[in-house]
Amino acid sequence: MSRRSGSLVAAGVSKSFGVHEVLRDVHVVVPAGARIGLVGPNGAGKSTLLRLLAGLEEPDAGAIRRSPPGLAVGYLAQERDAGDRSGGEVARAALAAMLDGGFDVLLLDEPTNDLDFAGLAWLEGELARFGGSVVVVSHDRAFLDGVVTRVVELEEWGHGTREYAGGWSAYEAERERRRERHYRRWEGSVAERRRIEEQQRRMVEWERRGYGQGRKKKKSKDVQRTYAARLAKVDVVEKPYEPWELRLELAPSTRSGDAVLRLEGAVVERGSFRLGPLDLGVGWGDRVAIAGPNGSGKTTLLDALLGRIPLAAGERTLGSGVVLGELEQARAALAGPEPLLAAFRELDSETARSLLAKFGLGAEDVLRPARSLSPGERTRALLALLTARGVNCLVLDEPTNHLDVEAIEELERALAGYDGTVLLVTHDRVFLDRFGATRTIEL
Repeated sequence: MSRRSGSLVAAGVSKSFGVHEVLRDVHVVVPAGARIGLVGPNGAGKSTLLRLLAGLEEPDAGAIRRSPPGLAVGYLAQERDAGDRSGGEVARAALAAMLDGGFDVLLLDEPTNDLDFAGLAWLEGELARFGGSVVVVSHDRAFLDGVVTRVVELEEWGHGTREYAGGWSAYEAERERRRERHYRRWEGSVAERRRIEEQQRRMVEWERRGYGQGRKKKKSKDVQRTYAARLAKVDVVEKPYEPWELRLELAPSTRSGDAVLRLEGAVVERGSFRLGPLDLGVGWGDRVAIAGPNGSGKTTLLDALLGRIPLAAGERTLGSGVVLGELEQARAALAGPEPLLAAFRELDSETARSLLAKFGLGAEDVLRPARSLSPGERTRALLALLTARGVNCLVLDEPTNHLDVEAIEELERALAGYDGTVLLVTHDRVFLDRFGATRTIEL
């Protein structure tokens, strides 16, 4: 299918929601054939910028330009209504429609959410063959390395952008080099200013005490002017911005018995789908990865292990002292109208607020209706809830969905130090590798 060669440009774009500034004087050029990854922490404005580029929202200042004006731009939203289909089925159908829609530019917001490994390979191949331009927001580091050739970072502090050549790994390495150079320049500037100020202080003191007899005595004002001129020649370098860092702490309150969960001859039926018979035992401290293509029954198996659905045959046994906690794929546990704080009934208000703050949810968030939280905020709130309950058996179904990369890396660190039992379903290849599974169950 022939496509127009053209460009999509955000020219000096700014956008605020009420008093909250999201984007400030943003310039992004999407030329023909571009492969751009849009990155930044949650709340930095990635989805907002995609919606502006798609023409679904208007900027407060600046302009979105299409050249030629008839350039066809397609937009895939992050949240997709699922109905009775699995998240993977919905994602793949939506992506197929986009790829076959005759668009010149694709704007994809978290397209890898819910895709299995086969789906990821399919999408990477389709994008390689796509003749138009692509701008993608994704937390999947391996996907960004395989697809994009340029990274545009949205800055949390300045609300502007920085650009980097290459994929995620190249961006991460260059970002660290830039940061180190900035620190060296800042430290050099501070050290030089301190050196000159110390010379000035000594000179003023010498003149005051009458040192240097036999030479013409300088007035204090002359000394001040001399050193002020020297200071004016020193570059003023702002201290590098230090963003707030998420610090997740996951720890079981008590140890369960050695036997945590067991299925014996278990059969699960959902409509025409049948899983089993299965024999499966999970012990204390196991780190179990559950793998398989979309539709193979991974979430169904989790439901059976959690006792959420009845078994058509066989038995399920929950071990002694097991405190189960789940981060389910739809994040539906925090989708109601009640305030977020109401979900933390185990804790007093002050303790709950303090805990939520550690997960990046401040005073302005805790009284919001839970359903008004973004998917990323709901994920962090649910992780906080699991912490509050002292869960000793974590069940994580696609935990990286909707988290930014910084939060994913912090979750990796927290899980590395968690000594309870973990059952994990994920299609994030880097996250799975760093999880360090002791067992993998293939469906």
